[in-house]
Amino acid sequence: MESIEDHKSSSSSRGSGSGMEVDIAFPSKPQSTKMGKPLTLFSNFYKFNCKTGGRDVLFEYQVKSSPVLTCHSNEEKNKLRSIVRKMHDKLEAMFENHVYWEGFIYSFEKIDESEMLSEVEIEEDGVPYLVSIELHNNLTFDDPKVARFFRAFINQLIKKSKLRLTRGGKHFDPTGYAELDGVNMYRAYFNTMKCIDGTIYLNLNPSVKFFQQETVLKTIRELGSETSVKEALTGRSVMTLYNNRVYKIDEVDFDKTPNHTFFCDMHNKNKEMTFADYINDNYKMKISVTKQPMLRHHNIRTNQEIYLIPEFCVLTGITEQQKGVNFKEIKNDMFANAHTKSEQTKCFFKTIKSDKSYKEMTERWKIDIEESAFKTKAYKCNFGTIIGNNKKTYDLKNMTRDFSREFNGPLKASKIKGWAILYGKFSAREHETFMKGLKQTVTTDFEYQCNKPLEVMVKGDDRRVNSWTDTIASLCEENQLDIIVCIAPGRKGSSPIYEGLKYYLQTECPIPSQVILSETIKKNFKSLRNIMKNVMIQICAKLGHIPWGYKSLPLMDRPTMVIGMDVCHRVGRSKKSVLGFVASLDKYVGRYYSASVSQGAKQEIAFSIEKLFQEAINNFISENGIGPERIIVYRDAVSEGQSEATLRTEIPQLNKAIQNLVDVGSLKAEPKILFLLANKRIEQRFFTQDRGKFFNPERGLVIDEGVTRPDRFEFYMISHAGPTGLQSPIRYEVIYSTWDTLDPKDLYDLTNILCYGFFNLQGAVKIPGPIMYAHTLCNQISKICMKQDIVADTPEAFNSKLYYI
Repeated sequence: MESIEDHKSSSSSRGSGSGMEVDIAFPSKPQSTKMGKPLTLFSNFYKFNCKTGGRDVLFEYQVKSSPVLTCHSNEEKNKLRSIVRKMHDKLEAMFENHVYWEGFIYSFEKIDESEMLSEVEIEEDGVPYLVSIELHNNLTFDDPKVARFFRAFINQLIKKSKLRLTRGGKHFDPTGYAELDGVNMYRAYFNTMKCIDGTIYLNLNPSVKFFQQETVLKTIRELGSETSVKEALTGRSVMTLYNNRVYKIDEVDFDKTPNHTFFCDMHNKNKEMTFADYINDNYKMKISVTKQPMLRHHNIRTNQEIYLIPEFCVLTGITEQQKGVNFKEIKNDMFANAHTKSEQTKCFFKTIKSDKSYKEMTERWKIDIEESAFKTKAYKCNFGTIIGNNKKTYDLKNMTRDFSREFNGPLKASKIKGWAILYGKFSAREHETFMKGLKQTVTTDFEYQCNKPLEVMVKGDDRRVNSWTDTIASLCEENQLDIIVCIAPGRKGSSPIYEGLKYYLQTECPIPSQVILSETIKKNFKSLRNIMKNVMIQICAKLGHIPWGYKSLPLMDRPTMVIGMDVCHRVGRSKKSVLGFVASLDKYVGRYYSASVSQGAKQEIAFSIEKLFQEAINNFISENGIGPERIIVYRDAVSEGQSEATLRTEIPQLNKAIQNLVDVGSLKAEPKILFLLANKRIEQRFFTQDRGKFFNPERGLVIDEGVTRPDRFEFYMISHAGPTGLQSPIRYEVIYSTWDTLDPKDLYDLTNILCYGFFNLQGAVKIPGPIMYAHTLCNQISKICMKQDIVADTPEAFNSKLYYI
């Protein structure tokens, strides 16, 4: 007999809007008449074969207690789990095999009501509980709850094969690793369960995990002060050298040392002992330094405080410097292509199946996992045509890497009349190089009409933000400037003035700006022409002009507005969340209304965007003299569990904004609406096969069957061909639609083409341009407000400019 208890609680990002009762149904996918000839793709889905005698029914039994315990809090969840453990012998006598998961027991066996446990007294924490087991539901294999059982099943197999769990649900193999310069690389795997049309699949994504070779104790010594140590280590993850477990550091406690005592009720000790003695008794490891702080980890599931000794811990992750030193050794595994991924998958199955417990468990449960990748179908999307200077066109299907050489000027732009180039005394040489490149760019590479810019050296120390702000304030008093270009000191990620300067230019002195780091000019001399062209393209967009557009777009033969939304978390000292919101204003999808709104910490779902929808539609009307007849919303999503919460909260706000404008006569009729969630944080991967070897798929493919839910309007898209590794597809789900005559192929084509509309890159990105702009907007606010008490909102003067790219 066997029981399985899953030790990792499921999580979802459903938001806090569950109290809103809005009766909106998810749309089903319409049939398409123009998909074309399918291609065969393979996915990283591996089928569970269940030999249960043709009875694909899982029985769900509820564990009830008096006094009542629920799983709504960790405390009650832990008590109920402990009670179930104490009933182990009784449950084994009742079931041949079973799984426990947060208040429910799952088994393929149907137990007669007369044989079920009823009011069994179990004591927990000094309180007597009467516990009963009752049949709650019969689950067929198309029920999402069945995934709980299979998740518990695979996690038990993984646990018995000695793979270790890290933060984020990834497992790594501690038994074999590559020893590199300063860091060790381990094989790692992320797995989820998928229920698709009555079949259960293991979705497996192999990767790698890095651990530092130096101990945390050495890092603490190098950092020096307590403040520096706490800032650098709090929130980081460490692995213990004695049992290969991974923990998050919640606090570095300088008031405790390894010689402090605690009451140990593990390993049959039941006595007070020091942390140092505990490690020595159980793992035969002695500390060499007594005066070292302790690392505190709070276990949310058990509500326990766990203390770790820095001398026996190493940090997770790899530094940028280590990536450079070890690039040859790590590139094939860290940036794995389709073939390497398939080899890594073979290692996973070899690891779990080589353990004798695999055969015992699979035979007992009559469940096995196929090692062959699941086949599915894909279809090619249309690429469309983009327009540049002098109405020059370019067919995107002919693109190899990008189209940077195809255009030498913006589609629509006004002359830059007043602008200034600012630089510090330590960047004089880079300024001279920049000005030479600028002259060539605006006359040859990207023809742009502009007056000669003012060239101003910053007074004082150019490593201080005040020196720049004082110079800019004086400059703006004497001149009418369209944009300011700053050649700032430092390199990417370590400029002493970038955040402060951008914050000033967005709040106190709102003027479009372009900041270029001096190290970028210095170290990229050979590619300076490309850098200068990108700078002028960004300046064009920041001024509200259009670098390039689309000749024609599917679904946009009538006035159409395309909206992009994304949320960034932990912004500023208040750790608020910020929602970025953009909406297209023209037929080229090249000009945007941009806005942002701050909301509660870790809040993904937006509750105050009715005003943004309304203002966006008003701006569209002002720009075009007519309201949009169609609105397409691309909303970045964090998880597949977000669909319901978004449907309940954000859709009603859009409908309310539309109704408000209809009531006042701004809109003559309600526009057709398509609302999509775009999820880029997924583990699904797709690849092609030729002569027994797997390869990366081509760009512009859509997968809308086989691996998608038949009851939902969802699809996967591979819009770009990555230079390295295996492309990550995007999962899209249409959660709301009022279009009666929509052909899905038109939506697929539009989504694919919009991935070429991000003005920071003359090529394809993973997700449509509107989402990229929304993401860049809230990410920019997060970056410049990192050390600020107040989160900066989008200035009204910038609403029609992509000032943040």
